[in-house]
Amino acid sequence: MQASGVILSGGRSSRMTFNKAFADICGRSVLDIIIKKFEKVFDELMIITNEPELYHDLGPVVYSDVYPHMGPMAGIHSGLYYSRYETIFLLGCDMPFINMELAAYMLENRVGYDCVVPVINNKLQPLSAVYNSSCLPALVDGLENNKLKLTRFVESLNTRYMYETEMRYFGDVQTMFFNVNDLAALKRAREMSGG
Repeated sequence: MQASGVILSGGRSSRMTFNKAFADICGRSVLDIIIKKFEKVFDELMIITNEPELYHDLGPVVYSDVYPHMGPMAGIHSGLYYSRYETIFLLGCDMPFINMELAAYMLENRVGYDCVVPVINNKLQPLSAVYNSSCLPALVDGLENNKLKLTRFVESLNTRYMYETEMRYFGDVQTMFFNVNDLAALKRAREMSGG
């Protein structure tokens, strides 16, 4: 597929007592689950992180932010900056249940848009989205002028919003976009995985 799979793992995992990317679900880390899914779809995989030393032996190429410590917008920028393709599928490191058929569908719907962003319960999901290189000028402007609010950035672009009614075909929307971002969510994720 003519797109890169980008895993964003730059957060501080403040609601976990450890790095959520390595949270264990039935004997596998969340990150490993995502990598295995991405390997079936993308020929270029990368992890964007501010702690590269933690990720070097996992398979994907590891990059740090071009604009360090400036949050998710810096991660999106770095994914596009380092990608060999015009397009990336970006996913947070805490979303193990994403359906890759949905990811492929989102990529198919990118033509003519800057990005494809899901909307669930009226909330944008910019950390499980498709971004084209046409976003780069707006990203650089935001990063250099400290305009870092992700929803405002997405709303400023020519965005293809993808709503629950459209995504339901690929599975339960609440499951696919479930975040393992605290200990209660980790317990729930283990239950959802049947372990």
